[in-house]
Amino acid sequence: MRKHQIIYLLFTCTLVATIGFYNFLGKVPTIPCENWGFISINTTKSEIHPEKVIVKPWLGRHHIYAIFMVPKGHLYDNFMTVNLGTNQTFCGDISKTGQSADGIIAQPGYDLAKGYLHTRTGIKFILAGKINDIKKVNNWRLGVAIEKN
Repeated sequence: MRKHQIIYLLFTCTLVATIGFYNFLGKVPTIPCENWGFISINTTKSEIHPEKVIVKPWLGRHHIYAIFMVPKGHLYDNFMTVNLGTNQTFCGDISKTGQSADGIIAQPGYDLAKGYLHTRTGIKFILAGKINDIKKVNNWRLGVAIEKN
């Protein structure tokens, strides 16, 4: 009788863990691409791609990101975008970083910024076999515009 209880307990735990993991991946949190996060000025805005994309989610949170080289005197959006397929554009936070990061050194007249993709979003696409889409620098974009004085 005790042996059957252990089997049922293990089966129940496995079922709960499987459903929990499925729900964890099913709810991909996104940062809404709100208008307030993007530059809205009258000058011409352009988009830049990163110098390097880092995809190492096994190291923990905040390890799926891109490093952008932004010309000094330019404003940049509060969000960057990652396009992972048709109608699958995700926004991520941008933060200013030092003059060097992950082997990238800012050229004279430039600053570096990091754009982070939510780790859970990245893991979902990695498990779906789209790690190469995440690693493509052309899929990452940051809007920049010349600062008005």
